[in-house]
Amino acid sequence: MRLAAVAAAPFFLAALAQAQNTPAQGAAPPARTGKAAITGVATDSLHGDYLVGAEVVVEGARVSVLTDSFGRFRIDSLAPGTYQVGVFHPLLDTLGMSLATQRFHVGPDSVSIVLLSVPSAATIISRSCTLRPRSQGSSAVIGQVIDPETLQPVKGADVSIAWTEFEVSKEIGVRQSPRVVRDSTDEQGRYRLCGLPNSMEASLQAKRGNSLTAQVPIALGDAPVELFARTLLLSPLDSGAKSGNAVLTGRVILEGNATGAGSRVEILGTDAVTTTDEKGEFTLRNLPSGSQVLVARHLGYAADAVPVDLSSRVPKTVTVRLPKFVTVMDPVLVTARRTAGLERVGFARRQKSGAGYYLSPERLASIRPHRVTDILRQVPGLRVSYGPEGETVSSSRGPTSLMGGGCVQYYVDDMRWQSAMPGDVNSFVSGNEIVAVEVYQGSATPAQYSAAGMGNCTTIVLWTRMRIRD
Repeated sequence: MRLAAVAAAPFFLAALAQAQNTPAQGAAPPARTGKAAITGVATDSLHGDYLVGAEVVVEGARVSVLTDSFGRFRIDSLAPGTYQVGVFHPLLDTLGMSLATQRFHVGPDSVSIVLLSVPSAATIISRSCTLRPRSQGSSAVIGQVIDPETLQPVKGADVSIAWTEFEVSKEIGVRQSPRVVRDSTDEQGRYRLCGLPNSMEASLQAKRGNSLTAQVPIALGDAPVELFARTLLLSPLDSGAKSGNAVLTGRVILEGNATGAGSRVEILGTDAVTTTDEKGEFTLRNLPSGSQVLVARHLGYAADAVPVDLSSRVPKTVTVRLPKFVTVMDPVLVTARRTAGLERVGFARRQKSGAGYYLSPERLASIRPHRVTDILRQVPGLRVSYGPEGETVSSSRGPTSLMGGGCVQYYVDDMRWQSAMPGDVNSFVSGNEIVAVEVYQGSATPAQYSAAGMGNCTTIVLWTRMRIRD
């Protein structure tokens, strides 16, 4: 899709005034050189911002520059002639479009002004979703799926977006309905998920054969028409691979603190876990390529999940900011959403089976826990002990307890918890973050929580507010 767009917005005019670089009144006119200049501004109407760091290419002059922090650019010393200006940017690649002007003539000792803008969400959706169903709403998620190592498009990948709709009325109370919209990528690896409602939180995922990305969290805003653009990196390797050659560096910043030292960071679905240093910085190596999800935790702060696109081609850098955790009273709708969230992850179904021990949100509300161990003390068969690293949890049941081991394994939000040291779950997950708990003994453990070599251990599954959203 090739577009040439011009817009008139307040921030456009401010940047344009600077881009023209008009001489002050009374200043001497510039010397005549016979050369021409092209100056202008590139903006992003989709997000109401400037298009920063875009490559501006002047066809016919074989010259290019990058836009500055105000989307401005200027190219001097051009010979008089006919030119065309084009703009390239990762956002445009994701949207599957390019921006270019019509060809125009520049004369000697002149300055031509060019305004280029990424079209609005409504314009892009009307062009991309003409043949797509619009049963749910007028918003859309579009993008491209590429191989993280070759950067080639992935054809025939199944891309899906999943969310839960809530309906509240006096007649039916609160009703939740799971929704899924799918599309397959074309020759260029592009997908279009159209007819979506606004004001929603969802998960986006790409799959092809045995390879799939993480469930990337996304959100659509409250505007009547919302457009979310996302490139997904899908490795051709089996999704069971937990290691690779990618490197991730970053920093965790805690609200109100100068440092994020001691924060825990991990890549979901892998064994990669570390803690930040005194500067709040971290490095994770040997990571699998593809679109993954990084989770950062620090006691007393709300956990955060950040999508990261990993490749062995170049290290990825990310900054995570954690706000202070604030406990609030749950209104009826929040309770309904939490119940629906637990149903979605299978908590209610497993609770009905009676195979384990379960602590519901209502039970946890009566406990008012500050630490995870405050909760686990309520579970029959679990033993909380004090040691050099703090409180540790062991099992008083099963074969391992007879040898004094009483091994315990954790899953937090459906992902196995990799302990950096014994008992560290108490240091990174606050008790008031937990909304539900499942505990299983040995062979009674459901298949999805049966890790190799841990068949005789007690399994503790913790569900937090980050996964079971309010």
